[in-house]
Amino acid sequence: MVRIQDKNVFLIVSGNAHRTTRVTEVINKHYSNCSIFHASDWFDTKYKIDNIFPKIIFVDEYLPKISGMEVVAKILREKNNSHISIVIMSVVADHDLYPSGGRVQYLTEPESEMAIVACVSKIITPKESVSHKEYNLRHLSAGEILFKEGEETEAVYIVKDGTLRAYSDTMVGGRITLGNISAGEFVGEMGHFNHEPRSATVEAVTEVELVEIPLASLENVIFSKPSWAKALVKTLSQRLKRANKVLTG
Repeated sequence: MVRIQDKNVFLIVSGNAHRTTRVTEVINKHYSNCSIFHASDWFDTKYKIDNIFPKIIFVDEYLPKISGMEVVAKILREKNNSHISIVIMSVVADHDLYPSGGRVQYLTEPESEMAIVACVSKIITPKESVSHKEYNLRHLSAGEILFKEGEETEAVYIVKDGTLRAYSDTMVGGRITLGNISAGEFVGEMGHFNHEPRSATVEAVTEVELVEIPLASLENVIFSKPSWAKALVKTLSQRLKRANKVLTG
């Protein structure tokens, strides 16, 4: 029999039923050996802290009877709570009040599965590591085509080494170069987000090594590998900057 002190115990303090359900579902999906409790005011929170010994407390900034920030302050003031990590669910992170890197962190996207997992993973480890079966390594020679414009999107890729070039064919038989893709960048991700066929042909400029992630595995891989999630965000940011430059001349 597993004792409650051996579990990862969570307490979600919120008056928002949808948000409470969402956070609960994500925790249960990604973390094993968990007990999750709920509260909506300070008195219930205090009672549960003293009796269930939570490891992580999610606190909504706005509660029915008291400010969530007041609840956080009360938790931090009590010495017996020094083992508790706190996640404040707030659209705006006030790092002047609670700087990053301490016991308190902010969840600014409480509906986002990736954001919830990122917060919790700083404290405990997800229940499953990614299996190598969920992604493959691919090697391309210079001049080899990774995928062609118009093909269905079945996988996305991370460039480990080498350079690729994306281009699109014109109606008159010409070719428009859209840009190069280098090590550390994702390629083919827009087909996943847009649910559309490939918008360009991608060809290896040099010898290339890639990680191929099938679409069915993408979500699990990204949630379980924060460094790959950061690479995806960086890639999308770079593409947006390039698009803005083209639009503004």
